[in-house]
Amino acid sequence: MKSTIVRSLEEGTALFNRWQFFEAHEVWEDGWRIVDGRDRLLLHGLIQIAAGFHKLQCGQPGGCATLLSKGAAKLAAVRSGGNDRLASRALLDAVEAWRETAVRMAETKSTEYNAAALPVLPAPPAGRFAAAVYSQIEIDAPAHRVWETLVDFDAYPDWNPFIRKIGGAARPGGRLSVAIHPPGRRPMTFRPIVLRAQPHRELRWRGRLLLPGLFDGEHVFSIAPLSSTRVRFSQREKFSGLLVPLVRRRLLDATRRGFEEMNQALERRCALTGAGVGRI
Repeated sequence: MKSTIVRSLEEGTALFNRWQFFEAHEVWEDGWRIVDGRDRLLLHGLIQIAAGFHKLQCGQPGGCATLLSKGAAKLAAVRSGGNDRLASRALLDAVEAWRETAVRMAETKSTEYNAAALPVLPAPPAGRFAAAVYSQIEIDAPAHRVWETLVDFDAYPDWNPFIRKIGGAARPGGRLSVAIHPPGRRPMTFRPIVLRAQPHRELRWRGRLLLPGLFDGEHVFSIAPLSSTRVRFSQREKFSGLLVPLVRRRLLDATRRGFEEMNQALERRCALTGAGVGRI
């Protein structure tokens, strides 16, 4: 079984390299609460760097520069102790270059930057018995409206083409009954446990097939505010277990398409509820 620090680094790195800085921040913060010593310092530095780049995405270069400085200092301290797992010299140089860019942007009141030039982290290795799916969409709606639509399970049959029905409540520790219909696949129902339900931010659950370690899935719905009226909504699922190699290709394709269909439907639903239209 992977350690907390390894899981945090792998999941957060994948999100960071997709420019999902808010989501990477959340993942690393989860790990930071558990680990200690230099691992804790490493994650704290990465948290601040991810938060800095998220501020840059949201047009706040001044706040970005401050957070990048603090994060880089922590990574430098980790590196000086001999841990360069992610605190590489190249990353520190790139973060410093972006800090200087953010300072100039703040001075000139500019919000323009080249996202393709952002530094990337070393890619985590792909395990044979693990797989992951990501999908995201930007929605013109405040975070509270997206959250309210997401957890209004009774209305799912009216708009959600992927998750057709959910029984239960979005409450940590509670068990749900989830009926999904992946595109091109047979419908299925499973009973996951809710791990987190943070209003306006994140809903997370974990389900499994029969025994632990056979086929497990952890699904995360994340709401990243880009402004007071716009968010980035993302879904990610981590699959693990002995059956993953047998179903990897078909599973990932169908799940990704299901995520994309749901994301687009959620965008339409939020537009309707924002216009004062209730259940349709």
